[in-house]
Amino acid sequence: KYVFIKVVLYMAISLIRTLLLYFLVTVALRLMGKRQIGELEPSELVVTILISELAAIPMQDVTVPLFAGVIPMFCLVAIEILTSFICLKSRKARRAFNGRSAVIIRHGKLERKKMSDLRLTTDEVLEALRQNNISSPAEVKYGLIEPSGQLSYILYPKYQPVTAEMIGYEPEASGLPLIVISDGKIINGNLRLLNLDRED
Repeated sequence: KYVFIKVVLYMAISLIRTLLLYFLVTVALRLMGKRQIGELEPSELVVTILISELAAIPMQDVTVPLFAGVIPMFCLVAIEILTSFICLKSRKARRAFNGRSAVIIRHGKLERKKMSDLRLTTDEVLEALRQNNISSPAEVKYGLIEPSGQLSYILYPKYQPVTAEMIGYEPEASGLPLIVISDGKIINGNLRLLNLDRED
């Protein structure tokens, strides 16, 4: 009976610590700002991985004090916020921490030397182009690998999508798209932003 109570107590403590750490890690990542995982800068990705490792230690071992994971976790977040602020103010710091864009396609041709430096294969570049509905590098005037690892590109004019400006059409301006009913419930704040009331 004593062993059973001890096991239940251990499980309850583990559950509470897990829920608390989940909440704290979520808060920590929100403090770092809004980015998708694929768009994280190198320093942000490192901090995210370290936070998950630090949270795992007190989550798995209840003998480890909770603050042993929480304090270093929030120190990392503070460092990341400070680094982001410095990068915002200094171009040199931004380049040092996050790197810079690299041209891998120039005038429709692959820059093989630069690709080799970045350890990118032709297959990977062509796959990235196909994901952007580009069938060939010949359609691309400039293609760049951004510090986040994403491919950005400038197409030759004849391959660019047609815009309203190109055909001389002036479309009617649309307002901010807001949800006014979500899961059957009216969102009053959005109604006010659209100058509508519940009757509308």
